[in-house]
Amino acid sequence: MDPHYKALIITYTTVVAIWFACYYFLKKSFSPSTEIFTPKKPYMEFAFAFLACLIILGIGQLYINGLLIPNPKNKSRIIEALNQALIFSPTLVLVWIRKQPLISLWLPKKNLLWRFGVGFFLSSLSLFVYWVVRENSAPLNFIFKNIYHPKNVSHMVQVIMEDLTIALLFVRLSSWIGGKWTLILVAFLFAAGHIPSMLSEGYSFTELGTLLLDSSLGVIVLLALYRSKDVAWFFLVHFVLDMTQFYGVTP
Repeated sequence: MDPHYKALIITYTTVVAIWFACYYFLKKSFSPSTEIFTPKKPYMEFAFAFLACLIILGIGQLYINGLLIPNPKNKSRIIEALNQALIFSPTLVLVWIRKQPLISLWLPKKNLLWRFGVGFFLSSLSLFVYWVVRENSAPLNFIFKNIYHPKNVSHMVQVIMEDLTIALLFVRLSSWIGGKWTLILVAFLFAAGHIPSMLSEGYSFTELGTLLLDSSLGVIVLLALYRSKDVAWFFLVHFVLDMTQFYGVTP
């Protein structure tokens, strides 16, 4: 197994396990928001969310072909961040048009600073765990100073918008068919989308087992988000672990 991928699995598992431990033993501090989003026609809201995702894919094609805000060689980090925001803007536009609360994106208003603080703690812890378990990892100070850096603002915007878009879909689908069935469906679709191509490329059953592990981990992460109804703590973890592909080892 690829060392980076192996380290990510161990790190995500550890961090999510710590979150669940806090959720069960420190319920007053980690209890989910009491805000509720219950659409009258969840199937219709899911259809709108799916359409928004198709538009996101379309805007992404415009970006690939250089048809958003010009940014030669991606020199400006601010313009790149704006372009990422534009790509995923249908997520926020849909919520605005439908006059829906931010909780429908798993972004409750209550205790926002506390939840970001939890996210910062868990993201810092995740970098430490990654550094411990990753073979030939870069020095810890190198990882921290390069990941927690303004140069990565566009990546951060991309990750938070990705997580909000996942919430957009999950919240509406779970309102329609239920949280348990949504988690099962997500795992099934993930596996179904990858198994045929992996078999055609001659992957072994051991490598298919890795896919099963990956699917299970995704479900566990989504379960934590579903329980917390909050992306504020998770997106920082998601961001820093995404950035380890660039700064996890010394160049």
